[in-house]
Amino acid sequence: MPNFTPPRGAAVTRTSPWPDPSSSATPQQTDPGAPLTAAPLCPPALLKAHAAFIATDTRFAASSRLLASLNRIDQGLPAGVHISRFQDGRTRRSRAGWRLRPDAARAGAAFLNSTIAKFTHQALVLREPGSLWNENKIRSNLLSSQNLCLNLFVPMALDLELATAVWRRLLSDFVYSVTNLRFESSPGRNDPLWLEDGTAFDAVLDVITPDGEIAFVAIELKYIENFAGPAATPRPRYQAAAHAADLFIDPDAPELYRAGLEQLRREHCLAQLMVQRGLAARGRFVLTGPRLSPRVAAAAQAFGDHLIDPAGLAEQRVGFSHITIEAILAALSAAGAGEHALVLHRRFLDLERVAALALGDNFPAPPAAPAPLLRLPPPTAPDVGPGESDGATPTVGTTSRARQRHADVGQRPASSEKRRAAQRTKRPTTARRSRRRRSSIQAGTEAR
Repeated sequence: MPNFTPPRGAAVTRTSPWPDPSSSATPQQTDPGAPLTAAPLCPPALLKAHAAFIATDTRFAASSRLLASLNRIDQGLPAGVHISRFQDGRTRRSRAGWRLRPDAARAGAAFLNSTIAKFTHQALVLREPGSLWNENKIRSNLLSSQNLCLNLFVPMALDLELATAVWRRLLSDFVYSVTNLRFESSPGRNDPLWLEDGTAFDAVLDVITPDGEIAFVAIELKYIENFAGPAATPRPRYQAAAHAADLFIDPDAPELYRAGLEQLRREHCLAQLMVQRGLAARGRFVLTGPRLSPRVAAAAQAFGDHLIDPAGLAEQRVGFSHITIEAILAALSAAGAGEHALVLHRRFLDLERVAALALGDNFPAPPAAPAPLLRLPPPTAPDVGPGESDGATPTVGTTSRARQRHADVGQRPASSEKRRAAQRTKRPTTARRSRRRRSSIQAGTEAR
């Protein structure tokens, strides 16, 4: 396993792009340099210009998608391909600024450095049986939460002293030291003794508590996910585990089995089973996600409202915590890995850059006064026959005579000139025709 030594000596300053994890104050946006309180609303034209437009995106997802495209451009890499699949079997390929092409993905361009890329390759090869890691997504999708998880936690997996300093700061009442860190981990997949499914944690830290107990911190990490489902198929084992866990005020509450909370319920139950079966004396379940993602914060609040003891104060009851990724970066910086924290922030969370782009002068300003309207002749289609439509203008309820009158309005000056010219040329002809008619009449009279 390669050694990883993050740069040390960097300190948290007042200009840090992330808040101090020990501070609970809500940032107020009172000046242009203040932290954002919400993701910027990006114009569709700006998103499309960077191949980052998805109609169903939330504000946070759209901003993060644009940030991923900007980071790809910074590396000088071409956009990848997004394949849309429709219910009728059709597919559509389009440019995707948040994806890498296969050659860049194989070269490890989705990772912050070669050490993380090498560790990821080892982790994928030696993954736990039944692991649901999506290797292609991890390597090529810059919005993958698994990719974010690896870029964030691999340096701590390779430097347990760094991990200890970070998590002792984040969970001072629970973590004294970190002894191991593993990814996409489960105590037993598809085993009836557990949940009889593939539920797993994004990361698990084996720790020693301040009281000297063997414990763990189980982590679920979200990035742009909107908690919209689909939910896992209900099964009797889920309700049995929820009752046995003794975690919930009402283990049969319908909200706990719907998309948004059901994954958190499954993972919290799995963590509680790990304690009840003697794998550890204590446990803590942590949900982490970006500060500006309203869905993560809302899910954490809603899930906590269903818990009997969110802090896990009772003996052998697994507690629940919501920690933002920005708080983890602040702890990383305080522990000496400030450069790594800053690079992570720029890559995954720097929505100030997106806001600056959306507020920039890349688009023309509206005119000071309305432009004058121009009266133009209607479009003509000489190859369209009577009663037919040229596909550009509607024809329903319009007669051919009305269309002709409409066309004559725009061509009136030219028609008047033609009529005057015709009258000038017609006068001599009419006079000659009149003289011939009088001559023939006179000749007939003489013959009689």
